[in-house]
Amino acid sequence: MSRLRDIRSVIAGAEPAVAGNGIAAVNAPMSRFTHELEAAVKTSERATQKILAAAEEIDQAANNLSAAVKGNSEQGLAQDIRDRVIAIFEACNFQDVTSQRLAKVRTALEGMEKLIGAALDELESNTLPAAHGPRLDDDDGHVSQSEVDSLFASGARPLAEQPR
Repeated sequence: MSRLRDIRSVIAGAEPAVAGNGIAAVNAPMSRFTHELEAAVKTSERATQKILAAAEEIDQAANNLSAAVKGNSEQGLAQDIRDRVIAIFEACNFQDVTSQRLAKVRTALEGMEKLIGAALDELESNTLPAAHGPRLDDDDGHVSQSEVDSLFASGARPLAEQPR
């Protein structure tokens, strides 16, 4: 179970810190991976905006150059510049695809974190000792070990599967 806690801490981005009692405690309440992925998306968006702004300025300068020159070879060079600017605009679509993929990864990590948390909760609830403690000799509703042994020996269905 401690391995599951460690995995859950790693997915949550928390560094397990050992408390005074020797038990690992989680430092970060929010998922660090989620924040890292969001930061990557924002950085990519800012870089893409700078590239697009510069490409727009180059495109405008190429249009101005094309209007100012008269010769065919100069007009061809201005068109070549505009063609390269279009290629830059098209290549900047990477940012949208990257953002979509990172969002899928973030969703998958959050799902894994929830599943591991649910598994831990289930394991912890199943390993807790019974709240009422061991049975007393005169307690009703308990089955003796010999009754259990005979049940398995006879091939009978367990009590939970028998009709009520």
